[in-house]
Amino acid sequence: MWSRVLKLDAVDNFRDFGGWRAAGGTRVSCGRLFRSAHHAQATAADLDRIGALSIATVTDLRHPSEQRKEPSAWIGTLPFDLIEEAGEAGRHEGEAPHMMALRNSDFGYDAMRAFLTAHYGEMPYDPRHVALFRRYFEALASRDGAMLIHCAAGKDRTGILAGLTHHVLAVHPDDAMEDYLLSNDAFDFSERLPQVRQSMTRIYSRDISDEALRALLGVIPDYIANCWAAITARSGSIDAYLNDMLGVDETKRLRIRERLYQ
Repeated sequence: MWSRVLKLDAVDNFRDFGGWRAAGGTRVSCGRLFRSAHHAQATAADLDRIGALSIATVTDLRHPSEQRKEPSAWIGTLPFDLIEEAGEAGRHEGEAPHMMALRNSDFGYDAMRAFLTAHYGEMPYDPRHVALFRRYFEALASRDGAMLIHCAAGKDRTGILAGLTHHVLAVHPDDAMEDYLLSNDAFDFSERLPQVRQSMTRIYSRDISDEALRALLGVIPDYIANCWAAITARSGSIDAYLNDMLGVDETKRLRIRERLYQ
């Protein structure tokens, strides 16, 4: 039986973000669009299950520094075409921008909420994300096989790209929001909180409360709403952003719909 959330041993937030209703009474195909957190700790059983999903292309939205620290466990094992950040050697040294921003935070609950709200307004125009998003949509319009997008936690960068995909596919806004908020259920807070706290203490040499950590690891409607508001304020509309920044014109939009509608 089809299930939206795929429970894996060591990959968080892995799920199918297809299957939603779309305009004109149609529906997005299941088994063609997947999203998740990183795959660095994926077990052999996880790799077997991921490998059985007919995924052809993976878009890794992480900064190169994140990839170096936590390389995907399937590298050299599963034959995915990989879309990732590219550039000149040495160009991407140092921390990812969001990690640098966190380093300057006071690590309180309000600070975590404020950080993510502001970050969502900035991410669509980060040149790294624009380049990756463009390549993803080009692949979505032209490549066969299922697609997987992921970042570190599979909720913020991934959530924005999944939301843009839903917009292109004319998914009902209520369903798009439901998919976005599903990260709160798909992430096992009880099991992962101690691990994430330990990791953040190691990276930042500071403690963080459970309340602040849940604000950082979860999602709320305000985060993604601020993203769409920032796009509308700067580009005029989400459609204009897709067309002007990402090259998703009407022809490409129709091609994506033809490939992904049931």
